[in-house]
Amino acid sequence: MFAFIMNAQYIYNDFDANQNETFEGWPNMPTVVANPDVSGINTSANVAEWIRTGEEWAYVYCQLDGMIDFTTGNVFELKAHVPTACTILFKLEGDGGSVELSTDVTTVNEWTQLSFDFVGAPTDIYNKLVIFFDFANPVDNTYYFDDVTGPEVGSGPGTPVDLPVTSDDEDVLYGLIDFGGNASEIVVDPTNESNMVAKSIKTAGAETWAGTTVGGSVGLVNPIPFTESFTTMSVRVWSPEAGIPIRLKVEDASNPTKSVETEDLTTVAMEWETLFFDFSNEAEGTAELNLEFTYNKPSIFFDFGTAGGETDQTFYWDDIVFVNETGIPDNYSVIGKVYPNPATDVIYIENAEKLQNIVIYSLNGQIVFRSEKETNSIDLNNFKPGMYTLLANGSNGKQYMAKFVVK
Repeated sequence: MFAFIMNAQYIYNDFDANQNETFEGWPNMPTVVANPDVSGINTSANVAEWIRTGEEWAYVYCQLDGMIDFTTGNVFELKAHVPTACTILFKLEGDGGSVELSTDVTTVNEWTQLSFDFVGAPTDIYNKLVIFFDFANPVDNTYYFDDVTGPEVGSGPGTPVDLPVTSDDEDVLYGLIDFGGNASEIVVDPTNESNMVAKSIKTAGAETWAGTTVGGSVGLVNPIPFTESFTTMSVRVWSPEAGIPIRLKVEDASNPTKSVETEDLTTVAMEWETLFFDFSNEAEGTAELNLEFTYNKPSIFFDFGTAGGETDQTFYWDDIVFVNETGIPDNYSVIGKVYPNPATDVIYIENAEKLQNIVIYSLNGQIVFRSEKETNSIDLNNFKPGMYTLLANGSNGKQYMAKFVVK
């Protein structure tokens, strides 16, 4: 008896009857067109056309809802029709890293069969295909590709992502989807080797709207629990510069026309800080928060509104948290002492750690005070009577909370 191991030819997209997965691109999207050369190994009616422009790292990609199951095979195949001899790089990406293979194509102006054998690649790690035509060579040209096949796509092991998003659980499927020229992955925190964070590179030449979505195409397990009083989320961010606008968008994963966006600015360079995003204060030109909608798909944009420069920009981010109905993000600890409490004119913060990036919320969730500098006292003369929540970053990297009352 003989045993044969066959490569399971799951059809990702044949651009005819079996368009099981969607291909997108940066900076240009591929389109389905009539086959320009019905001959040889490819007589199908329709193929994908992609116009490569002068961006060095231009690519097409396919984001999957599940994970590539290498127990069903190792080989990806596609047909390519190229105008010039070139290198084609085929890359797989996921939260656990990436792997890539390349081949030199010397046959031009006719269909060629390409194979990429990822023998030995770990299964259930990768959920994104990226194809670079004429890799790293910024020359305008038109490429055609068709019949992309390969191993099956499964759900993979792991738990779907939900709030708070902490990056630390290797069993969670974070489902990072990049667009517009971002490149993201889960990595070790460069400032704390015991912590895992998301790393996003806004590549040179990226779009003004380059960003990263959390949760793949299906979003979070549960909707973000906005109420009339509680409309704020926080994200820890490490930025190369101060004064950079960071935008956070949330939308309905099943209907992207239902969305709301807001922004905050970084205040420090090359340090972690917590930014707060109040969705009752929507970004100019975007839709208002609608409490009747379901918002379950967050996306983050770094240096929003500015195109990628001549070099890459690297950002790190972590701990996407909803400021819940107690007014306390889930990952905050209690400050040692805030006194007097109740207070009238001033409060003093007594704590072993130096605290900075202090934000104070009113009982209805509105930001009423913010200070990026280290301080141990806060003037309350402009505060109305009521209960307030103070949030701050400690010099030890932890985050702190305290509640106090103004009489």
